[in-house]
Amino acid sequence: MLKGRRFTLLLIPEDGDRTFEYKLSRATLWFWVALAVVALLLLVVGLRATSQVYSLEKKVARLEKEKETLGDQMDQIEELEQVLLRLQRSSRQLHLILGEGNALEAASQPSAGHTGVDQYVSSGDRLRWGRLRALPSLWPASGLVKRPFSPEFQAVLIAVPPQSLVRASAAGQVVKAGYEERLGHLVVLDHGNGLVSQYGYNQMLLVQPGQQVQKGQPLALSGRSGSADSPGLYYAVIENGRYRDPLLYRLWL
Repeated sequence: MLKGRRFTLLLIPEDGDRTFEYKLSRATLWFWVALAVVALLLLVVGLRATSQVYSLEKKVARLEKEKETLGDQMDQIEELEQVLLRLQRSSRQLHLILGEGNALEAASQPSAGHTGVDQYVSSGDRLRWGRLRALPSLWPASGLVKRPFSPEFQAVLIAVPPQSLVRASAAGQVVKAGYEERLGHLVVLDHGNGLVSQYGYNQMLLVQPGQQVQKGQPLALSGRSGSADSPGLYYAVIENGRYRDPLLYRLWL
């Protein structure tokens, strides 16, 4: 009810109880109306902000999941790159073996009048014929490779801790297992058709002469013996009487 500049608000219960009467000035009424409008606006803004926050949280969670997936994919790519590099290195070594093997085979071919059956089999032929087990492609021990020898004597020294396992780089027969003044405790394996590998400077030998060994089988425990200046493994590959670079044969550890 309007009276001049004031408003009268009547609250009449339906059951006929006491009637409540409130008198409000116009300014007070407009204040409460404005307050209600502001509260309504704040409520709308708050609901909208809450919806946006929820949407952003879902987006952040999705981005975090995508980031994690991308990280896993990057790790897989790096692993594949390492595998590819190893395969490329092995491919280059195979080409070197095949190339040098063919040259060495041509130089060692028997004359036309030769009728013997004990013909030399090169490393290239071993690869082509699938005789990898008799090719010294397994590295006998893991360690830093040093080259203390002359180009004509292409053996290597592998720096390994004492008492590390020394493994056969290929299948063959033990033709020597004993002590030598220069190479200390030495194992010599014959892989057939003029291909021999040597393992020296060992602390202890685990095989006997005449024994047949498989590729990767332990031969000795590394150490320091003979003329070795420091602990390590002397390793050499001899093909048809010629010392060859053992790294040419290294296809895997």
